[in-house]
Amino acid sequence: MDNQARKTASAEDADFKAVKARFFALNRARLQRASEALRSRQREFIELLPLLFHINHPMLPGFVSKETPVGIPDYSPSKSVLAAARRNAQSFAFRRRAYRKFDIRGIYVMGSVGTIAYSDDSDIDVWICYDPALDATQVALLDNKARRVERWARELGVNATLFLVDPERFRQGDHGELTSESCGSALHSLLLDEFYRTGLLLAGLYPLWWLVPPEEEPNYEAYASDVKRKRFVHAKEHIDFGSPHNISAEEFYGATLWLLYKGIDSPYKSLLKILLMEAYASEYPDIDLLSMSFKRQVYAGEDDPDAVDPYLMMLHKVEEHLERRGEFERQELVRRCLYFKANERLSSPAAQPRCAWRRALMEKLVGHWQWTIGNLVSLDSRNTWKLPRVRREHGELVNEFTQSYRFLSSFARTHAASIKLIDPADLNLLGRKLYAAFERKAGKVDMVGRGIPAQLHESHVSMFQVRDEAGLESWMVFSSIVKPEEVSLHEPLKRAPSVVELLAWCHFNAIVSRNTVFAVHGDDTALTTRELHAILESMERLFPRRQIESLPMQHLAHSPHVLTLGSYLNVGLDPLANYTRRGQHLTSERTDALKYGGLSENLALSIDQVVLTSWHEVMTYRYFGVSGLLDCLADMMRWTPPSSGRQPPPLSASSYSSSRGKAIAARVEQLFADVIRTFYETRSGRASRYLIGVERHYYILWLTGDTLNYQRLSDYDALLHYLGQAQHGFSPVVVDPQALENDMLTSLLEYNQPDTVQVFCEPGETVAKVWILDEKGSLFCDSSSEEDVDSLLAHYEQFLEAAHKRMSFANAAAPSRVAFYRIEKLSDGKRHIYQHTASGYIRPSHHFDVQVIGRPASSTSPLRIFCDGEEFSSLQFGERIYEAVAYHVLTRRRSGENYPVYVSDVDAPPAASGDEATLQTIDYLRYKQRIEEHLRRAIG
Repeated sequence: MDNQARKTASAEDADFKAVKARFFALNRARLQRASEALRSRQREFIELLPLLFHINHPMLPGFVSKETPVGIPDYSPSKSVLAAARRNAQSFAFRRRAYRKFDIRGIYVMGSVGTIAYSDDSDIDVWICYDPALDATQVALLDNKARRVERWARELGVNATLFLVDPERFRQGDHGELTSESCGSALHSLLLDEFYRTGLLLAGLYPLWWLVPPEEEPNYEAYASDVKRKRFVHAKEHIDFGSPHNISAEEFYGATLWLLYKGIDSPYKSLLKILLMEAYASEYPDIDLLSMSFKRQVYAGEDDPDAVDPYLMMLHKVEEHLERRGEFERQELVRRCLYFKANERLSSPAAQPRCAWRRALMEKLVGHWQWTIGNLVSLDSRNTWKLPRVRREHGELVNEFTQSYRFLSSFARTHAASIKLIDPADLNLLGRKLYAAFERKAGKVDMVGRGIPAQLHESHVSMFQVRDEAGLESWMVFSSIVKPEEVSLHEPLKRAPSVVELLAWCHFNAIVSRNTVFAVHGDDTALTTRELHAILESMERLFPRRQIESLPMQHLAHSPHVLTLGSYLNVGLDPLANYTRRGQHLTSERTDALKYGGLSENLALSIDQVVLTSWHEVMTYRYFGVSGLLDCLADMMRWTPPSSGRQPPPLSASSYSSSRGKAIAARVEQLFADVIRTFYETRSGRASRYLIGVERHYYILWLTGDTLNYQRLSDYDALLHYLGQAQHGFSPVVVDPQALENDMLTSLLEYNQPDTVQVFCEPGETVAKVWILDEKGSLFCDSSSEEDVDSLLAHYEQFLEAAHKRMSFANAAAPSRVAFYRIEKLSDGKRHIYQHTASGYIRPSHHFDVQVIGRPASSTSPLRIFCDGEEFSSLQFGERIYEAVAYHVLTRRRSGENYPVYVSDVDAPPAASGDEATLQTIDYLRYKQRIEEHLRRAIG
């Protein structure tokens, strides 16, 4: 007999009626169990669900329009369903009607409903299977209705998700929204496996898979086709979703990946499924799927719902897998997972349990596991577990996830040729989440209770400052009030290098709250309980714990950046302690917290920073002194570099240790905000420099790539020298508002423009000051005894015109314009800057044209100075060339007049880089100034 004949005979011989009856009987038994286990509002949701998709009634939940697809075959609401409908809408009246066609093929509930693992907080997944003939508009209406039903479910306290399923597309592998969160991986067969073993038919058509005998599963398509063609069962009474028997290595990879990813936040819900994937993969490619085991038992006549409970079958398969490997600790962990998920507290008697069958089944299980009453009491009191017990459990969960990740990586390597559709980045994303969740590193706050529903809160804690032999500070926290003499008798909950790191750990692990009573002990700290409470309240405001409960996968696709920043200044330090101890209250007009009072003291002694990243890691950092302040700023920018296109979040700074705490915090916030604005928002942005004054010094900040650098300048003269250095490109200087108090330099630097040389002149009684900002932002400073400002500016106009011509000849980038300004001192002492219009150069009668060609001490280009047409060369005069020029000038002056000598043109000044093409105006100005200084000294 050929294969086709054998299949036909097999289909003809099958007792479809008996098989259907067994499946329907088990379905009814599970529905009955679900009804007993559900709370009244959950039960009402399940009962009403088919009715809501059978009719469109404006008074019922989820109504969209009369045109929304409706109608479920073989469905007729019971009296209890109609009563539930009237409780939701008193005026509701059900009218039976004949349907020309049924738009809804079936409604199924997936997951733990009706199983031993269902509990009040379990999610409910619903498949709404619709007619593939529906058009896009009709599907959109149906989807709208499903979302409204979900909202109604939430109002009932039911966490339900409704998925729309097109059976034809599903059978072809298009799952639509069913796998929208599955890392983009194809999970068709595993999804079917779960559906067939856990799915409950609420209303509509049963799955054709029921009718394909286990031995015919490898020939599913041919056998199913034969059943349909020969019409052994009516075509309108079943849905064909296909067979799950061919599972690829790719599916195991994708499914385990996603379960691991989701399980990190909810370990007890996911671990059993993760280990099922491991058990399946260990059998690959000859896998005995649980759905097939379920089907075999039904075909063998099994009618006991306990024997085919989906979660018990899953547990037994995982237990057998771990037993074969000799991994009994993992076996105990997976049993605890099921016990926690079932949420039957067996340590205390239940007079009238709502779900007697589940309790009896659970008691049978724990008896088989040989758990003692002590075990049960411990597990049932998990909400009150203290830190040591939570740490042990957390360690086991971390080890389990780490081991599963290694297994997944090994499986991927072994079957690399088969795993083609999975994006390699998926494993990397999972690795990043495991790293963010469990990796230990300096300053990181570890979350010891992740996924463990323990209440770790302490009503009283003691915090102790200690120092080691090298004098390094650290802190310890103890539960309850511990006296200093009792410290050696107690084990601390946690040790940390700083009190802020310790407090952050306590906050994020819910160990303390604003109601906790603190005791603080330390020999050299000014920390008070008031300051501790203030910091804690700030953390609760900035970092609500719910903020880190779930991590969107898209965040892991990119490097971590900062979401929230909290900075705590001078924790346990009073910057005015010396004055406070002497009973003095320091007052000063110099109120800048970075150079406070007559001694210009920096009051920002330390910064403790708490950082929440986009990977939901919580990091703590500590900085001291001025360098610490600037390192903190550099680190903050490193998290979110300017090239990323994002700005760091605003800094929230607090200081509670002194009377000037608010002012200190506000000053640091203002400084950080200004620096961020400078490098992230201004037109010059990353080419800018930023100047601040701290204590009696100056600090200049600039970017190299995305890295913030800083340089200390000892005093004002050092600052001017720095500002006069050549630049690679236009690099304006932004001045902190309090860096240069009442100094003209601040106003000048604000005028700085690219591709422009700006000449400022301020006349005085005996001396005129000159400042020049060149096209790249370099600053030139000089003074002159020239009484006529117009003549002085006219001279600079002539010199700059000559210099820029020479720059063009040397292929250097000459600026496009020169602007002149006059600075006048007003009657109130303030200065005002006016635009000055030069009217062309007219040489004063007492001025000489002085042109400088070549360079001093150059063998290839000897120095030559032309003074009013007379040439003086270093070849003739050597080092006395300046004296020769001076003598010539003095002999030409009338009656010994004393006025300056100006160089009107220089040839090629030494370029800093050695390349004349990099020359800028400041190079010519500095060279001019050097020659003029030699001439002035020679003239005497």
